Amino acid sequence: MMIRNFLFHRVSAAADPLWPPMQPLLFDKIIRYLTGNFGVVLLEDYLKDPTLFKNEGSLATVSFDDGYKDNLEVAAPILKRYRCPASFYVVTDCIDQNLPTWTYITDHIFQQEKIQGLQLEGDFLPDGFRQLSWSTKMEGIELAKKIKPWMKTLTNPQRVCVLDKLMKVNNGAELPREMMMNWAEVKQLDNAGFYVASHSRSHPMLASLTSVQEIEEELNSSAVRLEEKLGHRPLTISYPIGSWDERVLQAAAGTGYKYGLAVEQRFYKTGTDNILAIPRVELYNEPWWKARMRISGLYQTVKKLVK
Repeated sequence: MMIRNFLFHRVSAAADPLWPPMQPLLFDKIIRYLTGNFGVVLLEDYLKDPTLFKNEGSLATVSFDDGYKDNLEVAAPILKRYRCPASFYVVTDCIDQNLPTWTYITDHIFQQEKIQGLQLEGDFLPDGFRQLSWSTKMEGIELAKKIKPWMKTLTNPQRVCVLDKLMKVNNGAELPREMMMNWAEVKQLDNAGFYVASHSRSHPMLASLTSVQEIEEELNSSAVRLEEKLGHRPLTISYPIGSWDERVLQAAAGTGYKYGLAVEQRFYKTGTDNILAIPRVELYNEPWWKARMRISGLYQTVKKLVK
């Protein structure tokens, strides 16, 4: 059986040139379409007992990563309107510290103006990234488009080193607070019947961590924190930035997770795909025709054909 698992992050009318949130009108249209054309189920409910859904026809699931406040304020009311179940996977440090993920903070820093003389150090740095400066927001945005993808290829200590240096030259600008849910708001989602589980403790690229102990600490400490705050240990871990390897899968199982979620832009084939590496299709703030193609699977098929 094939299940269409769809992934969202932010749903907001706010503008962001580096990572545009999905506009509420588009999200409403997507949820209306999904609930009108598929049996939308809670992924965890299906995985616990697939036999309960054998007569549901084509199935789809909805999930969110990170834990942004707009998930509660904007997305949840739309989901409730269409009686659409959904799962929310939160980064527990982001909830505790009231700060977004390192990927968002990096974007934020590069949109500050007049950063001059930033020198990065380390044998792992390409020559073009050792000395950085930008004087306009547009110049910073163009730099971010090059540097953030590169940061995703680094080991975790290397990435932390670069991020620490960036944060020290933040030009006195406030870090972006009040974007993430607090624990009371996470609890609201949980009480409303949505499922809340883990997206790690600090949002690292798990496959880039150098030891199994590091991976286990990220996964277990997040689960412990969620259990403390919500009263139940999460069944599911959503791997940050879709990063996993065999060590990560073994650590997830070893720390008590039953299911693991990846991001592979393809649909989930039950009985074939590993339940600790379930694929999801991410949906973006883009024209409806393109989102519709992703939902149908046509976009992924066409992309493969033109490669």
